[in-house]
Amino acid sequence: MKKICVLLVLLFAAGCTPRADRDAPKADAVRIVSFLPSATETLYALGLGPCVVGRSSFCDYPPEAAALPVVGDLFSTNEDALAALRPTHAVLGRADAPQAPLLRALGCEIIEGGAETAADVLAFADEIGRLFPDRTNGLASAGSPWRTAMEELARAGTSGTSGISGTPERVLIVVSHAPGRYGSAFAAGEGTFHDELLRAAGFSNALAGVRGYPSLDPDRIAALAPDLLIDIHPDGDSPDEDAWTYLPHTRTELLPDTAALRPGPRLPEVLARFRAIARQP
Repeated sequence: MKKICVLLVLLFAAGCTPRADRDAPKADAVRIVSFLPSATETLYALGLGPCVVGRSSFCDYPPEAAALPVVGDLFSTNEDALAALRPTHAVLGRADAPQAPLLRALGCEIIEGGAETAADVLAFADEIGRLFPDRTNGLASAGSPWRTAMEELARAGTSGTSGISGTPERVLIVVSHAPGRYGSAFAAGEGTFHDELLRAAGFSNALAGVRGYPSLDPDRIAALAPDLLIDIHPDGDSPDEDAWTYLPHTRTELLPDTAALRPGPRLPEVLARFRAIARQP
């Protein structure tokens, strides 16, 4: 009996508590689940990584996020997995997303994290800073290099010009296309972060006057006759190098980079890559 008492004293002196108490979330604990890859990246970049406990099946960056439990995707939810994580906050594309009712029933606060432009990314970063002022790392603070670069991107999108003299190359950004030659493709028009990247890098958008991400057939692409086509595809995907052989007068750049597909904290890095492409002869 004496040995048992001594053992209990040592356990409590070491800060140990019964398992049920250890597993219960603290009153001030922040437990975030994110259903958006770009928002997940932003949370980690802002220093909230230790607070993220669950992700969507598409949230694969940074590597620490890819190791988290999956609670669903953009349209569906694993209710048991989500409830087991006891989240306090959830990041969705919009407040009325399909997962919202279940999350609210679990007591979650919904944070809207959908982003289409650099200004949207900044607004989300500012909201995270407002909600968790003691947990962020100052990345998005006024005057920081990251914020300066993101503000430059936002200005490029609203001003409609890169501020660079001369006739810029007309560029078509393809974000998804059917395999093989002569397949349809989704390309980036105005009002997108890709358009901002083009303008900030000194290019002009071959889809000027078209908003969003329209689907283009090969005839439409050939009629646009871009000077340069940037084909973006996820990391690890094999590029389809024969896809654009029907454009003999168009320079083609294959960009296997997930960062260039997400409006998130890595956009300044993507801008540097676009500028490197612009400097090529």
